[in-house]
Amino acid sequence: MKKTTMSFAALAAMPLIAGVTMPKPDLGENVRVFSPEDGLENIHRVTEDVFKRQHKRQFGPERQAFLFLPGDYSKMKTVNVGYYTQILGLGRSPRDVKLSNVKTPAALDKNNATCNFWVGIENVEIVDTDNNADPFFNFQWAVSQAAPARRLYVSRKAVFDWFYGWASGGFVADCVFEKQAGSYSQQQYFYRNDSFNAGIYGINWNQVVVGCAGDFASRSKDGAKELSKCAPTGAEGVSSNWRAGGCTTVVGETPVVREKPFLFVDGDAFKVFVPAIRCGAKGVSWGEGKANGGMGEGKILDLASDFYVAKEKKDNAKSINAALAAGKNILFTPGIYHVDEPIKVTKPGTVVLGIGEATIVPENGDAALRCADVDGLIVAGLIFDAERASKRFVVVGDGKTGARHAKAPAFLIDLVYRVGGTGKPGKTEVCLEVNSNDAIVDHTWIWRADHGDHTGWTANKSKNGIVVNGDGVTCYGLFVEHFQEHDVLWKGEDGRVFFLQNEKCYDPPGNATWMSHGGKKKGYAAYKVADGVKRHYAVGLGVYDVFINTNGNSVFLDDAIEVPDAPGVVIENACTVEIANGDGPLVGINAIVNGQGHAIKTGKGSGGGYAIQRVYRYSAGKADIAPDYYHR
Repeated sequence: MKKTTMSFAALAAMPLIAGVTMPKPDLGENVRVFSPEDGLENIHRVTEDVFKRQHKRQFGPERQAFLFLPGDYSKMKTVNVGYYTQILGLGRSPRDVKLSNVKTPAALDKNNATCNFWVGIENVEIVDTDNNADPFFNFQWAVSQAAPARRLYVSRKAVFDWFYGWASGGFVADCVFEKQAGSYSQQQYFYRNDSFNAGIYGINWNQVVVGCAGDFASRSKDGAKELSKCAPTGAEGVSSNWRAGGCTTVVGETPVVREKPFLFVDGDAFKVFVPAIRCGAKGVSWGEGKANGGMGEGKILDLASDFYVAKEKKDNAKSINAALAAGKNILFTPGIYHVDEPIKVTKPGTVVLGIGEATIVPENGDAALRCADVDGLIVAGLIFDAERASKRFVVVGDGKTGARHAKAPAFLIDLVYRVGGTGKPGKTEVCLEVNSNDAIVDHTWIWRADHGDHTGWTANKSKNGIVVNGDGVTCYGLFVEHFQEHDVLWKGEDGRVFFLQNEKCYDPPGNATWMSHGGKKKGYAAYKVADGVKRHYAVGLGVYDVFINTNGNSVFLDDAIEVPDAPGVVIENACTVEIANGDGPLVGINAIVNGQGHAIKTGKGSGGGYAIQRVYRYSAGKADIAPDYYHR
């Protein structure tokens, strides 16, 4: 009798290849491990049952991870993915696990995928078994924020929307696309270190492509003046088609990056691969002929001896901190972990990895996670959720110091922060505070909820999404939304940001109370570089006006972005977009950067409406501005 699914506890005596018997690590009841020997129909039945439960449960408690042992699953039906579900291949290479197709059907009506959050897919191949132009056969990763796709080999055409419905993504890294990839209805998108063999297409407002290989680059240049290469920290080879009416920015190389650690099967044991740091990186990290059997440069850790495996029904802050103090790395299996004290990462080189949308909820008034100011930390694949008032979610470094970590920076990868929306009220002052110098954030969504339970100006209160005090901090794919003051507050020197997606808060009660600069300026800029900072570089920034829950009051924001007027502070390719209700009160954003850039506005009698305004470059008080959208 064929098994329908296996937990890790049921892996005993299961042959992977002839003569090899797999071990029995216990990853808990929310992890499903599949083998082709289980029967493809049985596997599909299990995945489809989970999808039907999860498809509409945006704030539900269930967490799931589907782990596929190396093998050929290409004759199996499409795997549909719903909320809080992650697909992970267990091969050394994505090509070791062959799936027929994976889709994320829109969770909202009218093919609207703007709420397709909290899913993921890594380390598998999507095989094109149909080879025709029917859209039904596309690889449809129709997602918005907090839905990363990593380390894939995709033979089908990749479409990042659900049959042309709206979507608000997205992040893709370390992937190979044999056919076209893109979307005509996505608002914005971020690609990093991918390889495109047939080009990218679409995207409406802001698309940033960093360190990618393939033929897309020539399509993304318009022959006009290249963007400035005077970024203070060395961003080179930047080009754009914004002046020709496009929305794409191309950065030739990724300055410094480390791909996300992942589980894989090595002979008769489960291991974790920790990719090495790459500098000036272009293209994917893995492939035939590369180190470690094609995995690329990096180190291999043993799951059984090097990790403590945390499970939601067994573990708490005390047990996890004890394991960390003993020198263990941590693997969080799918579940929700309530911690009555911060989880404390203190030893250099520690890996903290979550799978299956593992979620940590602080219940201590301080923080969910505190990382010491040491070399080489990696924290990846976790959701941090507010259910009570806490000062911070995550703090990296104990405070501003002179210690540098350029050779071994802390990496924060695929981390999601959520304030409100769930079944319990939550508040926090700041979601992420980065004090360590040279830290790197590789994809994050920091979200003060605009919908769901316990939302509103006085309900899910939170001042800032991210506060950066450290010097030399870099962010790739920064999604930060709806905070009551500055969504991004940057105080350190030599900061770099490649892509920002921001919606300002939906619900300021009016400019009578929503003012900054001692009451002199309307609202709080989404992206604020502190006065006195001398060197900073940011490229590909989008800030959107969605002032729709203002109790009928007119609300304006004076500046989407505020920076010091210093020669070493450079903003390139920044835009604002008006998407608020045209039948409501007068609302808008008056300028893009420091009073420069055309306004957006809407509301009854405004003479405005939907618009996208652009600034090509701003530095030291001088702005290069696109023509006014309203007077084209």
